[in-house]
Amino acid sequence: MDIKILEEIGLTKSEIKVYIALIELGPSSKGPIVKKAKITSSKIYEVLDKLTEKGLVSSVLKNNVKHFIASSPTRIKDYMKEKKSRLENQEKNLEKILPELTAKQKLYSEELKAQVFQGWRGLETVFEDLLKDAKRGDIDLIIGASGGFNPQRTRKFFDKYTIKAKEKGVIVKVIFQESAREYFRKSKAYKRYIIKKYLEQTTPAEINIAKDKVVIIVLSQEPLAILIKNDEIARSFKEYFNIMWKIAKK
Repeated sequence: MDIKILEEIGLTKSEIKVYIALIELGPSSKGPIVKKAKITSSKIYEVLDKLTEKGLVSSVLKNNVKHFIASSPTRIKDYMKEKKSRLENQEKNLEKILPELTAKQKLYSEELKAQVFQGWRGLETVFEDLLKDAKRGDIDLIIGASGGFNPQRTRKFFDKYTIKAKEKGVIVKVIFQESAREYFRKSKAYKRYIIKKYLEQTTPAEINIAKDKVVIIVLSQEPLAILIKNDEIARSFKEYFNIMWKIAKK
């Protein structure tokens, strides 16, 4: 007999041995079952109890000795139907708590999500990500904009990004470093697409805040960008931007 079939429907090897032994023995007390099933005496009652719970074994007292009886093999089909019904109920219950579990997973992933990008290609990837989910009316806040190590390439890169942002209807508000005032007047996007102010001292790195994302950018020869996705952090930086915006000059 291929006992793997019985294992697949949820019976353990010990349960299968005892059940088959009972089918062959007929009503039987503990001793013959232990001998026939080749199972330890200390384990037999535990196995018989599990088979009883599954409806595959019943018991009766004969001369004050407990005898066990194997249920008809067709009872296995009933057991499978009951198991299927339980699984369906479990699936329904799982559906009820899935939204909560998903929310918890999202919260956890947001707390830890930070990525580092290097080079101009990396910087391009970051800004493509910022624009991907952008909608008309969204506001992109930038603190500490400057020309960086390579002003011409920096201006070309951010002109391209600003124009794309404008095409999507995103409002770009920038606090430039005062030292970059003359430099950014050469920008194609400077007059038409940017709401701007200036500060003498802002931050050593450029900070970009869009929705729930914060990008910290170091404009060295090979730019470095750290992308953080977290609602709380983004909200803190937005508050910081608003404070800086109030004291910045036009």
